[in-house]
Amino acid sequence: MKILVTGSTGFVGSHLCERLTEEGHEVYALARSPKKFEEFKVPGKMVLGSLDERKDHEWIASLPEDLDAVIHTAGIVHSFDWSDFYSVNTRATEKLIEDLKKKYPTNLKFVLISSQAAAGPAGEDNKKKEHHDPRPVSHYGKSKRYAEISLNHLAPLSWDKTIIRPPMVIGPRDPAILEVFKMVKSGLVLVAGMNGMNNRYSFICVHDLVNVIVKATEHKSPESHAEVFFAAHTSTVSYSEIVGSIKEALGKKFVMNLSLPMFMVSFLAHFLDALRRIIPLSLPLTPDKIGEISQPAWVCCSEKSCEKLDYTYSWDLSKTITETLKDYQERNWI
Repeated sequence: MKILVTGSTGFVGSHLCERLTEEGHEVYALARSPKKFEEFKVPGKMVLGSLDERKDHEWIASLPEDLDAVIHTAGIVHSFDWSDFYSVNTRATEKLIEDLKKKYPTNLKFVLISSQAAAGPAGEDNKKKEHHDPRPVSHYGKSKRYAEISLNHLAPLSWDKTIIRPPMVIGPRDPAILEVFKMVKSGLVLVAGMNGMNNRYSFICVHDLVNVIVKATEHKSPESHAEVFFAAHTSTVSYSEIVGSIKEALGKKFVMNLSLPMFMVSFLAHFLDALRRIIPLSLPLTPDKIGEISQPAWVCCSEKSCEKLDYTYSWDLSKTITETLKDYQERNWI
């Protein structure tokens, strides 16, 4: 297949381009930065361009007339300015769909990489499933949910549409969990909430995720609207287990966990928000994230993806953490 991948230099996108190439697909990798494209050694034909909603997507003209699929991984997860989420995750997706359908009015597979945040949190006894009503608790989650809605409203009925909602994604090149690795290595782990170590999460290794995306791209959906899949390892983990696994991988004998009350975490997030108006800051702790990290569980059910995509999740937490640490050490990130 001839496949366009947006966000090709991102964490998931770069791994996806590698996997698609290994499978023999012809990859067209959208990238804003040739430097980052070369740094990550992204395979495929680089398509230099932007998804900025305010600009014309002239790069679409360079795509082949017989393009088979688009896998939209581009987006943002953190921002102090909540309007950025709607600009990048929602309206940029809408513009991409509008511009693509001018060139490809029929017979295009569109795979949107959304997030569990679009569905909202759920506990161990009531794992989030695809048919449950979405209840996002952050602007990030809402922006992803609106993108899902827009795909159904704007894309031609003849397009084959799929939405994939991964939970926490861990793996080589992951900039998010790197911060947890650094805390464990320092010997002091800050925990959001007095019971934060017991919070439970679904997770997925990036290698499992890209395999699911490839299978979903090759899968023909029987539905006229977008088919939704949660993609997650079948086991769930606590934050304590994540820290413990990293501790074991690093060979640390002692790590202190410092639990902070949520009001203090919220105050810190708003303080950083005020500070960034004076000094440029790019940090994962923002006011928008408080609604997410204050939840006791983010758990989803991946049975549908296992059955309909015929996939078995093979990367457990220990294997994933070990592989991730090896990559960090090779890159001198830790």
